[in-house]
Amino acid sequence: MSRIGLFVGLIALVYISPASRPGAQPVAAAAGRCANIQIHITPLRGSAGAGHVGVEYRMHNMWGSACTLQGYPGAELLGARFHTLPTHLHRGLGYLVGAQPVRLVTLPGHGNAYFILEWDQIRTQNQPCQIARYFMVIPPNDNMPVVTYAAPNAGFIRACSGNVTVSPVSGHPIRF
Repeated sequence: MSRIGLFVGLIALVYISPASRPGAQPVAAAAGRCANIQIHITPLRGSAGAGHVGVEYRMHNMWGSACTLQGYPGAELLGARFHTLPTHLHRGLGYLVGAQPVRLVTLPGHGNAYFILEWDQIRTQNQPCQIARYFMVIPPNDNMPVVTYAAPNAGFIRACSGNVTVSPVSGHPIRF
């Protein structure tokens, strides 16, 4: 390529680049998905009715940069010594929460997202009711878990038959 062609190519790049124009604002990069290492999960509050119990969890972005979540978290109940307990995860409609739409949630730096975990605490068909002290959560679109307390104030989950229902992640607290 000749010097003139190289010079014209460089001028075209400078002209086309929006950030190079006087007074132009820099273009922000799209937020990537949230990874487990940047998310801190805390049980916030619980609710109960007709044998069903639910806990709302806050997913806090510990980093200063934005990230995104979309869909349902994965979940596994853990015993007092962090051993896995039978967990049958259902996504969607719960007794306490109802239907929640799946949305793309952008967590700003140090922002929060929320989800609800719900279970039945009434024993049926002589199935054991396991006590879960901890809860392993896999953020949507991630493969690595975050472990947190199962319930507020270091409480526990008594999920009979291991059936639990999880709501999609929401950008605001969920009423139940």
